[in-house]
Amino acid sequence: ASPSRKGWSAVIVKTEGVPTAAQEAAIAALGGDIYRHLPIINSLAVRIPNRRLKELAALPFVSRLSSDMEVKKTDEFTVGHSGADQAWSYGLTGKGIGVAVLDSGVSPWHPDLSEGYASRVTNGVDLVQDGSKSGDPCGHGTHVAGIMAGNGLFSTGSYAYRAFKGIAPTVKVVSVRVLNAEGRGSVSSTIAGIQWTLDNRVAQGIRVLNLSLGHEVGESYKSDPLCLAVEKAWKSGLVVVCAAGNGGRLYGAPATGRNNEGYGTRYGSIQSPANSPYVITVGAVKNTSANLRLLDPVATYSGRGPSRLDLVMKPDIVAPGNRVISLNGDLGSNFLSRNYSATNALPWFEYLKGNTSGNASMMYFYLSGTSMAAPVVSGAAALLLQQDPKLTPDAIKARLMLSADKLGSDPTAYGAGLLNIPAALNNRAQPTVYARSPVLSLNSSRTRVRVDVSKAIWGISVNGTQAIWGEQAIWGTQAIWGEQAIWGSTNPYLSMGSFMIADPVWTDQAIWGSTTDAVDLTSTAILGEK
Repeated sequence: ASPSRKGWSAVIVKTEGVPTAAQEAAIAALGGDIYRHLPIINSLAVRIPNRRLKELAALPFVSRLSSDMEVKKTDEFTVGHSGADQAWSYGLTGKGIGVAVLDSGVSPWHPDLSEGYASRVTNGVDLVQDGSKSGDPCGHGTHVAGIMAGNGLFSTGSYAYRAFKGIAPTVKVVSVRVLNAEGRGSVSSTIAGIQWTLDNRVAQGIRVLNLSLGHEVGESYKSDPLCLAVEKAWKSGLVVVCAAGNGGRLYGAPATGRNNEGYGTRYGSIQSPANSPYVITVGAVKNTSANLRLLDPVATYSGRGPSRLDLVMKPDIVAPGNRVISLNGDLGSNFLSRNYSATNALPWFEYLKGNTSGNASMMYFYLSGTSMAAPVVSGAAALLLQQDPKLTPDAIKARLMLSADKLGSDPTAYGAGLLNIPAALNNRAQPTVYARSPVLSLNSSRTRVRVDVSKAIWGISVNGTQAIWGEQAIWGTQAIWGEQAIWGSTNPYLSMGSFMIADPVWTDQAIWGSTTDAVDLTSTAILGEK
């Protein structure tokens, strides 16, 4: 849960340099309780009485205050619809690549996360410290890890007729626990997890960082502490994959005559840190067409871009994420299993031959959301890194986006398109600068946006001849989004209706915004959609 308490605020204090002992003493003199150091962003996590906030902000060495908000967690379909099985035929399974899963923990006891008699899960660090003896008291983190790294051991063999494998079934999983049993955590604990990952990336062989969590955007990515931390991780050489968030619906229930399949589209619903232009932001498709992957529509709940406040064009890519079958952590003794087994546990008869029992299996579980789509892309990144360990995060982002199958004409929903792993493995793009997602500009009536072309070029040599977005900026045939132009037509504008993307979240009455869970455990994640 958030480290704040009634009458107090939990804030992240940004200083110009590394905080000094004298500066910490000045904060303590105001009644501030420093409960976490965040050297990755030159900051301190401080609990302080509300009445002293203005005094804290006025200290000469304080450059910014941000809320230490709660963050929340946002199968055969994932493998088949991404082409991972074709990569396996090339001998690419993620072997030797470490992926840090910042989540509710990963159960090391699930047979699908083993190799021989040993677990492929390394329990890196527990930053929740709630006394839990479980590997994953929530169940969310193990489900995420299984999508990326499950080897299908328990559903493979003569006794089973369905196998549930992950994208990179031999990858090493490093568990970085930042969420509690109910899927809640704080920004500061998540940043501390990113710091731990950076500090231990060489020793643990970590090349990819998966964040199937986030919170509502409340400030620019240029000052958001979580965005600053993932940017540091990216620039340090880690591929950072973030869930777009499940806030893509404008209304809570279908409304007749509305778009977005009746719910209405909530533009600007990308969560933090997925709004960072550096990271790979992943939206979710429904994966309802068993044999026709290109007919899969984007899930109505999948977060839509551009990002609030900064107008960063997101998501970057989409992947299967709806009603995904993956691992049930701690043999069913977790929060999700205890509360939702009746609807979400996979019955034994669904994958075992001759077993007619409708009882819930302790091994596999359904969940939905962009939290499930993100590890599909993390697994794909691991396959690309096994193929070529010298690839930079920017090269991986460019190759995944360039090779994606174009779906629809709305990049705010589909990004560059649907993940296509075999095509990505055959792509040779080499960006010469950071592969930042482009920024849009808003017209004077605040109803239409246009790509800022100056931020849309990622270097000049792709496939030996053209820039990634084409020699003629984004309007050439090499455009990532669409065939002839970024929007799928020759019109460079995107109509946004009454899109008030620049409205601030924080008002004078609610400086720190509303706290939210770190991962989505609402009916959206539990039930998914047909």
